[in-house]
Amino acid sequence: MKLLLFDIDGTMLTTQGVGRQAVERALSTLLGEPVSAQGIPFSGKTDPQILREVLLAHGLTDVPAPLLQEAVALYVEAMHELLVPERVRLLDGVRPLLEHLQTRPDVHLALLTGNVEPMAYLKLRAVGLDHHFAFGAFGSDHADRAELPPIAIRRARAHTGHTFHGPDVVIIGDTEHDICCGRGVGAFSVAVCTGHFSRDHLATFGPDVLLDDLRDPALFVRHVMHRAA
Repeated sequence: MKLLLFDIDGTMLTTQGVGRQAVERALSTLLGEPVSAQGIPFSGKTDPQILREVLLAHGLTDVPAPLLQEAVALYVEAMHELLVPERVRLLDGVRPLLEHLQTRPDVHLALLTGNVEPMAYLKLRAVGLDHHFAFGAFGSDHADRAELPPIAIRRARAHTGHTFHGPDVVIIGDTEHDICCGRGVGAFSVAVCTGHFSRDHLATFGPDVLLDDLRDPALFVRHVMHRAA
C-alpha cells in the first residue's frame, strides 16, 4: 500500500502569479504601506514562511506569532478575492493520472503542500481536483516543510487505518524542498520538471525518480509504484 503525497503549485497546477499578488496585497493591508515581494522566491516554501520572509525583507526585525497569524488571515482573504478560476491552469496529464491512481486499491492519495489548508482546497476546487484529496499536511500545520511528512503520515493512519513506513510514503513535487523534506521519514521522492526548476537543478538533490512531467500514467506507475518498494 502506497501513500502518494502530492504538492500543488508547480506540480499539479499554476496560479500564474496570483499568489505573489495576494501576498503583496495582504501585507500592504497589514502594514498600511506598499509591500513588494520582489526578489523573494516562493517555490517549495510554506505560506507562513513566505509571509515571514517578505516581512523581514521589508524591514521588520521580528515577526511575532500574532502578527504572522494576522498576515495569513489577510492572505487567505486576498486569495479568495483574486483567485478566479480562469487564473488557475491545470498542468498537462494531472487529471488522467489522478483518475487512474484513484482506481488502484494499493494507493491512497493525499496532499503535502506549503499552502495553508484553505488555499490548497481553493486552488484544487478551481480545477475540479479537490475530491481526490480527503486529507493532507499543509503550511498551516507547520511553517517548516520538513515537519509536514510526519503529520501527513499520522493523518493517513487516522483516515485509512494503515500505518505507512519509509518508501511506502511517496512525495511528488517540483522543487528541491519536495525532494528533501521526506528524508527524515525515509520517504520515496519523485521530482517533476513542471515548475520553475530544470531537470539538471533537481537532479543535484538526488530524487529517487525524476520525470519531465506527469503526462503518462503508465510511465508514472512503472517508475514510481514499481520502484517505491
